[in-house]
Amino acid sequence: MWYCIKCGKPTPKEKLIRGYCPDCFVKYNDVFKKPLEVKVTICPICNSWQYRGEWSPPLSIPEIIEYILVHEASKSLIEGAELKSLYLDDWSQLDPSIVNVRAVLEVSVDGKSVSITREFTAKITYHKCPRCLARSIGKYSHLVQIRFTSRDFTRELVRDVVKTATSGINPDLIININELPEGVDIELDNPTIARRIIEVLTRKYSARITSSFKPTRYDSSSGKWLGVVTYVARIPVFKEEDIVLYKGKLGVVKLVDKNKLLIMNLETNTLEEVDLGLYWKNQLKHPTRIEKEEYIVREVVDNKILVENPSTGEKRVLKPSRLTNNLKPGDRIILIRADDIESFVPIEKGG
Repeated sequence: MWYCIKCGKPTPKEKLIRGYCPDCFVKYNDVFKKPLEVKVTICPICNSWQYRGEWSPPLSIPEIIEYILVHEASKSLIEGAELKSLYLDDWSQLDPSIVNVRAVLEVSVDGKSVSITREFTAKITYHKCPRCLARSIGKYSHLVQIRFTSRDFTRELVRDVVKTATSGINPDLIININELPEGVDIELDNPTIARRIIEVLTRKYSARITSSFKPTRYDSSSGKWLGVVTYVARIPVFKEEDIVLYKGKLGVVKLVDKNKLLIMNLETNTLEEVDLGLYWKNQLKHPTRIEKEEYIVREVVDNKILVENPSTGEKRVLKPSRLTNNLKPGDRIILIRADDIESFVPIEKGG
């Protein structure tokens, strides 16, 4: 039998820790080389916290202190000791800057386990994290510029686009939204949120995306240039009753639903659902010039329709189509000429 060098208690050799019984070792020995300092910096706005120069996502105060204690204790133990586990048994906050905690540590010393209960004082300071500081002065690292293919867009469209693009995003993650005559700018400091907005604009509105990077300063610690990433999202603009060219045919837009159009083909008098993305393939476009002339049906004979322009006296002979096969003398029709493509459309009575 072996004996504790402090209290003389008989102790099996395999339980002695450097000559002490487990109780005396805990009572008369410190497993730490130096007193532990627990200092916490917390952002008063978003509750993120800083440890050794790095900011981390928000946690509760006990969770933060426990995390720091684990890391500090592991590095401060005496030689031959290893931290197995640590948890807070109790804690109390005396004021916003002082928190007292009681921690239970399981430590292995020379391969022998011992349980230690220690009390620590954590000092808390409050400073804005870099993100909240940047947000407070309007500084951003990512800019999404939403622009349109035509200046003939409505504020309702702008609001719909912004609402859809930012749906489900915490407003605190958006620095600013600026409405401009040419569109809208969304300022961000989170690359993931910026890419999410771009993905929504592409999927929902068939936006075409271009990107650029403007360096502002060189960060020697990371060896990288820092600056602003700008995404420009251009959205095609069409409105109901717009005359369009779709696959070389004249049509009229009857319905607009984000990235889908319902177009009436003026040759076949049929409706077709069209993907707005075809605008970027030059299969769907606005004519550069549109002209309209009114004609009156003078005669319908066999397979021919004779029409006359009452203003100029010009006469033309038409072949019946789905739009014109029910015409009779006296009916009025409109000649629509878009670029080099023509189509005759009956004028509804009372129109």
